[in-house]
Amino acid sequence: MPDEARHFVGVLQRIVRTALTQVRDLSESDLNRSLDLPSSNTAFVLATHLIGSAEYWVLELVGGREVQRERSAEFRAVGDATALTTRYERFLEAMQEVLDTLPNERLDQLVDVPMNYRPTHEEEPMTVREALLHVVEHCALHQGHLELTRQLLGYEASGMQ
Repeated sequence: MPDEARHFVGVLQRIVRTALTQVRDLSESDLNRSLDLPSSNTAFVLATHLIGSAEYWVLELVGGREVQRERSAEFRAVGDATALTTRYERFLEAMQEVLDTLPNERLDQLVDVPMNYRPTHEEEPMTVREALLHVVEHCALHQGHLELTRQLLGYEASGMQ
């Protein structure tokens, strides 16, 4: 695996595993419970959106694999930690496969990011590297949201793996 791709794998693995740690021991009702805060999401919604975004950006945009994603449905999702764990582990395996074979020169190639998925809605093209940086930033943001949501639900902070 090229060095730069190895770094992306390591960072994304840490973020994704830490996010999963935040939800694994939540009761199903707490996992799907809304907080008494305006515009907040349930832990399940946050975890679903995090992994949906990661799958789309890494597997589809960078890896060229077809990912079935309905972004708006991620914000209505309900479920349990077992389903999340399976999905997260499947993503980690697929991400490793995609990035294991990603040559360094591919990082400078452009990816076709639909306008509604662009982080700033600018029309400038994005490179594979920029797409990977975006997914790191986006996943880290929502991993932090999961940590706070966990604490607001009354659980102790869950350490990083």
